[in-house]
Amino acid sequence: MKKIVLLATAMVLAFMDAFAQREVSGIYAGGHIRRGRPNTITKLRNSGFTYLILFNVNVEADGTLTTDGETICKDGEYVFQQTQPYYQQDVKNLKTPPTSISRIEICIGGWGNGSYGNIRNLVNSKGTSKTSILYRNFKALKDAVPEIDAVNNDTEQDYDAESAAKFHIMLYDLGYKTTIAPYTYMSYWTSLVSKIRASRPNAVDRAMIQCYDGGAGNLNNVGSWNFTGVSERHPGLLDYSNDWSVERNLAQFQAWKDQGVATGGFVWLYNDGYDETWDLNGWASGLNRIFGAINVPEEQVAVRCYSEKNYQGYCVSLPEGEFHQGELAVYGLKANDLSSIEIVDDYYQVRLYTSANCTGTRVTRKTSVKILSATYDNKICSIIVEPNPTGISGVTEDSEDSEIIYNLAGQRLQKMQKGINIVNGKKVLIN
Repeated sequence: MKKIVLLATAMVLAFMDAFAQREVSGIYAGGHIRRGRPNTITKLRNSGFTYLILFNVNVEADGTLTTDGETICKDGEYVFQQTQPYYQQDVKNLKTPPTSISRIEICIGGWGNGSYGNIRNLVNSKGTSKTSILYRNFKALKDAVPEIDAVNNDTEQDYDAESAAKFHIMLYDLGYKTTIAPYTYMSYWTSLVSKIRASRPNAVDRAMIQCYDGGAGNLNNVGSWNFTGVSERHPGLLDYSNDWSVERNLAQFQAWKDQGVATGGFVWLYNDGYDETWDLNGWASGLNRIFGAINVPEEQVAVRCYSEKNYQGYCVSLPEGEFHQGELAVYGLKANDLSSIEIVDDYYQVRLYTSANCTGTRVTRKTSVKILSATYDNKICSIIVEPNPTGISGVTEDSEDSEIIYNLAGQRLQKMQKGINIVNGKKVLIN
């Protein structure tokens, strides 16, 4: 009789780690996501981008936080709901599954933005203690919108490392990580990161190198932007005005990856109605393929998806699960880009949907197919990989020397043999 084994908590966590999503693809998004809501929120959730930077939050001379002329926090209170009643729920929805976005940041700074000059003056005159206006307003923002994980520093004037470091140390103590977005003045950024890390070693976790406009000279200089203790380095390109196709942009990211100078990448800027004509999903799925937002261990691969007929083109491996459009893009599969599928284990079947959310028109495949029918070729936007009901009975015919492994939720994870097995890269003995 075949044994059914419930994994211990440690093993379940090991499998979870195997599918941990890395934030390797980012996009800046401006006020258009508020003006165009709720469609913009849905589009971003389905995009495949793994992190989102909200552009931008201004720090006024008196410490008030504003954006696009509207007040976010003032005198230690969150007041944005007076003009933007949907904002808190929209930000929450951006991270609510099914979604590709696992991290949200706010940006402070930008060309011509004087926020860091105001921060310098406030830090020097009022400090950063719990009674200071900077602390009170950013705490009010964190309390009101806890989904904001980090503050992106895009200062492009008023360079003062001492006050900026104190500010970002305060932010870390409030629960915000720091990312930086330099394009020039390397000595300033090196000093800033060093000062922050001297007090809070884990506060700065990503450097985002601008390789466009004033930072165009960084295209061939990304590797020179090194910061002690900051392992993530993401160069960025434009979605407009550089006259590059998405394919050419992605080729540049691939070159940076191959050179070993980039661990991810970002795009500037999703900020007006014209953006609805450019391919968010194409950008994001490409970046996720290049930098490996999720890597499926070989023993967990159930299905291989190909962008071309006859198992050609790029290949994306999927484990068992339900994958809406944004989640597929995290694995690297672009919507409307599937032409052939290989079912690796006949225990599984695949349901293919033309919708983004695993509903509506679908076809079920129980065996591999070299060419999808015209109805579904290059029209698939979501996928469910699940046990094949007609194949389950065959499992009981396996020898007693094999076992089926389930997680604590009762989901089948893999078949294992008695003896030594490799689970998440580690040897596991099954007696």
